[in-house]
Amino acid sequence: MQHPFDALLFSEDPSPEQRAALREALDNDSDLAAAFARWQQARAAVRERLAADLPDHHLLVLYALDRSGYQEALTDDEAQRLDAAAADLEDALRAHPGLADVVDDIEDACADFDAVWAAHAPSSSAAEDRPARRRGQRMERMRPSTDRRAAPPSRSVSRWAWRIGTAVAVVLFVAVAVLLLQRDRSLVTLDVAEGETQVVTLADGSTVRLLETSRLTYADPDEATPFNRRVQLDGRAFFEVVPGQQGFTVETPSGVTTVLGTSFGIQADAAAMDVVLASGRVAVAPKNAPDQTVVLEPGQRSRVAANARPTTPEAVELTEALAWTGLFVFRATPLHEAATQLQAHYGVPVQVDAALADERVTGTFEQEQPLAQVLSVLATTVEADVRGDTASGYVLAPAS
Repeated sequence: MQHPFDALLFSEDPSPEQRAALREALDNDSDLAAAFARWQQARAAVRERLAADLPDHHLLVLYALDRSGYQEALTDDEAQRLDAAAADLEDALRAHPGLADVVDDIEDACADFDAVWAAHAPSSSAAEDRPARRRGQRMERMRPSTDRRAAPPSRSVSRWAWRIGTAVAVVLFVAVAVLLLQRDRSLVTLDVAEGETQVVTLADGSTVRLLETSRLTYADPDEATPFNRRVQLDGRAFFEVVPGQQGFTVETPSGVTTVLGTSFGIQADAAAMDVVLASGRVAVAPKNAPDQTVVLEPGQRSRVAANARPTTPEAVELTEALAWTGLFVFRATPLHEAATQLQAHYGVPVQVDAALADERVTGTFEQEQPLAQVLSVLATTVEADVRGDTASGYVLAPAS
């Protein structure tokens, strides 16, 4: 029986039936859904890296054929392209050691094909005329070929035409698989236990507040590799992203949120993703339709259900909408509104002098902080005094 993930691994355009089977498998297994999301994240990163280092993947096939002694399979144009790209190809091979194994696999396939061809078409001398293949040899410096010649139309050339096309597909799959394995070894996955909250500082300085039973996955950079500002979330988290030249992307099982520098909260599972923006701007889109994007402004929320367009942004009261984060989130909030929210949470009267009522305050505070600490910070931002205590209540008045 075909596994639903076969459509992901071996088809760039799965059928509706394959997509339905995959969705059903993900809906029934949360661990599988998380693994699928990590695969999507890693696959995208691998494609970007490989595309940057080896824009023309056909060159790798041409190199394998040339190194194996099958120069007659290359057209004059292909031979010239291969010679011109020698330096860039060498750099790509050094940057991606797994590609050397891909070349060896192609050479093995060439030798096996010739053996079968010779057995079933003994009249052909094409395999016999070629030099012995250098099996198992590692990558060596490319040398321009001086004895290439255009081969006349023959069964040998015809079979190499389709062989090159097949080899290209093999290269893409094997290269992605090899690089994916290398990348997976550097992935960090954080699981937060029930009843706990964990704050994570990422390599770029951004912070993630992970709520209970949530999972965050990201690539842990080394000294030579910058943080790629791309993470995967399953659960609930509040992000405070520092500005950077590269966008920061949060992938969930159902959607993708892309930002530059901002703070926002995400609640996500296999069925849907809710995004509430506290500051900055974010673009929200379904994972399977990245072009169906909505942009949120501060104080707005959007929901992305699996395989559906994001909902139209709606205005929300931030602290109320982000109460699940365990934070008070004030962004240009009138002081009297902040005081009302604090009074409701702590059960202690908090009054604001009329002269300060409409002053705007911005800040993020732990809901477990003592009320006096929160009020002290807010009072400093508007040049006010805090009077009173927990027993009698507090008053915010203009500084004397």
